[in-house]
Amino acid sequence: MLTGDRGGPVPERVVAIFGGGRQGSGYLLSPRVVLTAAHVVAHGSEFLLRVPGGQGPVRCEVVWRPEDASCDAALLLADEPLTGDAPGRAWNRWGRIGDIAPLAGCEAIGYPYVQRDGAGRLESEHVTGTVKPGSALLGRAYPLDIDQVPAPRADGGSPWAGFSGAALFARGLLAGVVVADAEGWRHGRMKAIPVGELLDDASFVAILVKLGCPVPDVREVSGPASDPDAEFEERYARYVRDRHSSLTIYGVDLNHDREWPLDVSYLSLEAVPSRRRSSTADRTGRAVPLPADQALEKRDRVLLRGVAGSGKTTLVQWLAVTAAKGPAQGDLAYLDGRVPFVLTLRHLARGGVQLPLPESFLTAMGCPIAGDQPSGWAGRVLARGRGLLLVDGIDEIPEPERESTRHWLRDLIAAYPDNLWLVTSRPSAVRDDWLALVGFSELSLAPMNRDAVTEFVGRWHTATGADPSLARRVLTAVHTKQDLAALATNPLMCALICALHRDRQGYLPHGRKELYDAALAMLLERRDQLKPLPETVGVQLTKEPQIRLLQKLAHRMLYNEQTELHRSRVEQIIEEALPSVPQVAQLGDARKVLDHLLLRSGLLREPAANAIDFVHRTFQDFLAARAAVENGDFGLLIANAHKTQWEDVIRMAVAHARPKECDALLTKLVELGDENDDRRIHVLAMACLEHAAELDEAVRASVEERASNIIPPRNIEETDALIKVGPIVLELLPGPEELTDEEQAGYVLETAAGIAHDAALPLLARFCQAPWPRLRERVVDAWGSFDAVRYAQEVIAHLPADDILTVRTPGQLAALRVLGGRPRLRLRGDLDQAALAAAGPPGRTDELVVSMNNSLTNLDFLKEWAGLHHLSLSNCPNLKSVDALALLPGLRSLVLGKDNSPTSMADWATMKWHPTLENLTVSADSLMYLPPQQVIDKVRRLTLVGTPSRDRLAAIPRQFPNLSGLIVPKGTDLTGLNGVSGLEIIDGP
Repeated sequence: MLTGDRGGPVPERVVAIFGGGRQGSGYLLSPRVVLTAAHVVAHGSEFLLRVPGGQGPVRCEVVWRPEDASCDAALLLADEPLTGDAPGRAWNRWGRIGDIAPLAGCEAIGYPYVQRDGAGRLESEHVTGTVKPGSALLGRAYPLDIDQVPAPRADGGSPWAGFSGAALFARGLLAGVVVADAEGWRHGRMKAIPVGELLDDASFVAILVKLGCPVPDVREVSGPASDPDAEFEERYARYVRDRHSSLTIYGVDLNHDREWPLDVSYLSLEAVPSRRRSSTADRTGRAVPLPADQALEKRDRVLLRGVAGSGKTTLVQWLAVTAAKGPAQGDLAYLDGRVPFVLTLRHLARGGVQLPLPESFLTAMGCPIAGDQPSGWAGRVLARGRGLLLVDGIDEIPEPERESTRHWLRDLIAAYPDNLWLVTSRPSAVRDDWLALVGFSELSLAPMNRDAVTEFVGRWHTATGADPSLARRVLTAVHTKQDLAALATNPLMCALICALHRDRQGYLPHGRKELYDAALAMLLERRDQLKPLPETVGVQLTKEPQIRLLQKLAHRMLYNEQTELHRSRVEQIIEEALPSVPQVAQLGDARKVLDHLLLRSGLLREPAANAIDFVHRTFQDFLAARAAVENGDFGLLIANAHKTQWEDVIRMAVAHARPKECDALLTKLVELGDENDDRRIHVLAMACLEHAAELDEAVRASVEERASNIIPPRNIEETDALIKVGPIVLELLPGPEELTDEEQAGYVLETAAGIAHDAALPLLARFCQAPWPRLRERVVDAWGSFDAVRYAQEVIAHLPADDILTVRTPGQLAALRVLGGRPRLRLRGDLDQAALAAAGPPGRTDELVVSMNNSLTNLDFLKEWAGLHHLSLSNCPNLKSVDALALLPGLRSLVLGKDNSPTSMADWATMKWHPTLENLTVSADSLMYLPPQQVIDKVRRLTLVGTPSRDRLAAIPRQFPNLSGLIVPKGTDLTGLNGVSGLEIIDGP
């Protein structure tokens, strides 16, 4: 990505350039614009570009050379972007070296000869050295003395050949372009053209602006002068790393809560784009999931929704710490150079104060070094588009204040548009498209699937030092008890299950209410029994009196729609309640009682001076529901049933209520839904059924009758609502044989898959015989939410043999092997060599498609798949060679995507000598690596991805003499094939 502004060089911008019999280096100034040395593109008419991990090869044209031929620089424009960045994201940190003092620590990355392997394949080299402006006073080039000098080449050539065009950086600023290996210095010095030579040329600046790059921001580089902004930024980054680098595991220790290192505990969850707006959704509205921490990789602004305990705040911490750590790698490289601001709304809006402007961000965040920041620093960071603004908890501020918060966000974005923004909220706290007018995409955190739950449980037990056997036992319980399995898909609930399992020697409660009751007993009772504080010795503190006080606080917060109270107000509430809870009153006055609850309960905390809140909103809702039931506040619950923040409270109220109270509450909900024609309230009533221990049959029938009006679901909103209701819906859903419309059948399937309960397996198995291939693919997609072996046996086994089956995990591969394999397999994702080799098919697989695999570096695993006749490889960026194709003696058809098409003569030699290969698909650009004299005579059908040049096209009949079919993109210029007979030419898409 091209998002960093912390300084260069940025690895993802380093370009390899091919053409005219040469290879050189360059640097991306924007997704399509490359700066290089002019002599690299001085010969030839066709040039190709590659970047690490990105697109390539991509054609380009020379769009600028200086009139002064002694200025060895050029600009190239690629035919298509080499990265997935927005076109407007361009490099804009340029530096002039301002004096003659030697400048150490300068850097450049390119592709020199010295780094090539035995097969001649490219590799990058990161050069460091010292620029000595005083050593070239009469010339135009900077001398760069290299820190580590390579050995001379045996043939007398320069080991730096191919490095020309690399960008030279001084203190993170682009300061020059490397153009030569200086003579007389035994390869220990290079020459670089200063960027001042370019920036003083009006035509250079004009073409940059014309191509969408900003007017260059030029800064002077000289000596070791201090930069107050940079120095403070380093201090602030250390603070962010320390402040957010751990999580608290509540209740796992009877002495105190443990801090869990974030880099050990973080588990990448999935986020699903809004199915109402996603361009990647299929016709059922199902959107393609993506790792949640990559939400901002290709989106500048995201509103992320997630239920309580789903991991929103943990994701915020992870993004902040990753950005603060410095240069990020891989899929998180887009965070490189970003300055994170963690803006927790319930803290910012404390006391009804006005939300802060950038200069007050750090003060409002409670950052202890806020007073040390240089004047205007935050504004400068945001003005340069370097900010990562993480606005956490729209749902945790009162509903009347949310509109003013939206205006605050809109004003900030209007003033500072080029930053990354993540705003989090519970699902229904704000309406759909709440921030759409300012360009926000909407994503939702998905529940953990079975594999994620397994990994979470393992990490929890490792972090807490628990016996590994406990992890195996808790997983057995979760996988065999459906109520626990449903709860465990939520990270907070999963952590509570682990803690309770450990504390109760393997006994686990059933259901959400029982889980919370047990957690409260563990936190409020067992801790004081086993490790009492000195001031509580002789005082028998049981669970109930403490709960009485806590639920009064929760009820007051609920009534006032607050998630935080001032300490003085909390003490006042406790003081009013103490006469009715004499056991707690033995501790002393209200202040001492509050201090005890803060220190010992594990439920309250003081996140800032004099601010009291619950450690998690779910505890507040649970206790508020209990208080509402005990106070008989059913009218209050009904009056607020239309408010989204009351939904969980109402569901828990049903769990706390006695049978007659449940009957009355659900009857009122049904009537309210009828009066207002509000299906959401009817679905809420349906969702309450699982929490009702005893319910009048007539009331239950009334609730189910209303719910049946949206069964089968007709749109994605109704689908989402039914998923929240849970397994009780499954028996009401029709199978595919009862449906004639593919779209409606898709919504039914999405509901069953989304509920992710073993009771859904029979219905999902029926969809294996549905007449719509896309729906059968969705059945396979749901595999990850269930036990891999059971799902394979009860569902996957019923799919038609001709369907290609997508496998994403080693567990699924192993389960499939038990079934005896499949004729057609698609392996998608980072399955490593060991998993691929271990799961080699027992002779049944004829076709294998491997895609989107960043772990794959070679094809040695194919020796276990020797029976393959058809193989496809795409989007495997680290796969360096296809020479292992010789392990497939019967291979007839080979499809190689753009990233995996041949990049060397050795790759083409593998295809030339393969004895049975008849059908071949490769990128058109890969033909440049096919030696002109090489003939591949066994291939009968060739498909080219991308448009070949006229010369390359004309050479095909000679190099593929037995070709009977050639498929090329529509619109390809075929004049080079005039006069060729016996060759069918087909226009592809």
